[in-house]
Amino acid sequence: MKALLHRFRNDTRPAHTAIAALFGLLLAASGGLHAAGSAPVLGRSGDIFQVSVGTYSDLFPAGTEAPADAEVLRLEARRGSGTIEHHLVPGSEAEDSDRTPSLSFDAPTGQLYVVWSSSNDSTLTRINLATLHGTEWSEAIEVSGNIYSNKSAPRLAVTHDRFELGSSIGSGTRTVLHVVWSEDTAGGKEVMYAPVVLIDGELASAWRRVHRLNDYVAPELIDNPYGGEVPVSLLRAPTVDAASEINAVIIGFAHGASGALVQLELSTPATELSELAGSLADHLESTNLCQRLENEEENALTRVAEAARHHIVIFGRRIRSRVRNQLAAHVKNVLITGASELCEEGGLTGVSSAARHHIVIFGARSQAGDLLEGTGAGESHVLLAAAQPVGDGYIQHLARLQVKSERVAPTIGDGQPTIFVSPEGAGAVVAWENGNTLTYVETDAGANGQEAWSNPYTLQVGSSLSRSEAYSMLRVRARSLE
Repeated sequence: MKALLHRFRNDTRPAHTAIAALFGLLLAASGGLHAAGSAPVLGRSGDIFQVSVGTYSDLFPAGTEAPADAEVLRLEARRGSGTIEHHLVPGSEAEDSDRTPSLSFDAPTGQLYVVWSSSNDSTLTRINLATLHGTEWSEAIEVSGNIYSNKSAPRLAVTHDRFELGSSIGSGTRTVLHVVWSEDTAGGKEVMYAPVVLIDGELASAWRRVHRLNDYVAPELIDNPYGGEVPVSLLRAPTVDAASEINAVIIGFAHGASGALVQLELSTPATELSELAGSLADHLESTNLCQRLENEEENALTRVAEAARHHIVIFGRRIRSRVRNQLAAHVKNVLITGASELCEEGGLTGVSSAARHHIVIFGARSQAGDLLEGTGAGESHVLLAAAQPVGDGYIQHLARLQVKSERVAPTIGDGQPTIFVSPEGAGAVVAWENGNTLTYVETDAGANGQEAWSNPYTLQVGSSLSRSEAYSMLRVRARSLE
């Protein structure tokens, strides 16, 4: 991709007075709104952004930055001041077929993020990301992994938090872009997740790790799937939206092998927890514990476990003492009760990985306010989001994945489906559009407390209810279901 800073075309003309009618258009995650482009999003000061897909000559009749027949993306910025700007999205001017754009405006930073898929004649398919700040573009990046698989429309949500990592690194703002899409694989259609981590607006690392979310569906559901076949259109419609915690998102997707609609929570625990988890893993790797256990060294396990507890207390000093002390005691107990078995199964690496896992999971629970009790949801996992180079080493930015709900996927009709999720991942709405009729079902406790879906309801799109208003109402409805 030939993405360069400041590469855009800017046309200015009077804005139409009908802009005010677009205030309900905040659904960048809605796939049914604009098949040939993105849904509009609202920025600061009344600015409205929308991306169109088309040939360069159609979108930029007087332009010279790309071949006339190149399929490109054009961002239209309708400014609250009364002007309209047209920007060529950097990266889309390459000789690819660009499609399925989605927008997200990040109010705290003023950044506008554009994600889209592109493919070329060699069947290479990528997920791309470009950022606009004011009128300046950052260089576009690729966030996808396997470029040889067909991909669905990507979806994006943004989270923020603050961190402090000692005097040599300092403090700052961490922004995580959570990008999801589905792609065709040898095992069928699978949902992919790529976190992009920014520290004070700069990429934390040049590489992106892509995680396959299908791997986290309960094995029991794979062995005993729900009956019925999930429509391909629903398998290609994963979504992501804000969770109840400011550092978390909910991802909703249909899973073909189990016949389930799955909701996962992805959160980014405090960077201090990631730093402590990494240092403890390094410490345990240096203890040679497994060999000492194999040699039947007296009190080796209790000594190492106590040293691990001490390490957490000393090196976790930026974590408040109540949490730190209980975290240290918890990890010590985990080592005493499970280290021998972990050594047999995975050696010393298994021991250090387990300790690292428990720090992130246990610490993240304390962030959510439930340190002393279970979360009441499914199993938790730790994912690597980014490895940020710092001096001669690096800081790992971790993500905590938790299964929030798994229920039978709904029966839907013909039309493009859209999934809407609730902030806790317990409720959902699934809608599909056919002509001017928008049909939807929502989660329902059902008879005898069994989770099920409601009967279908319809909304008629027309002069009294715009398509944008309908999708906006469905999102609000889903966010009230728990």
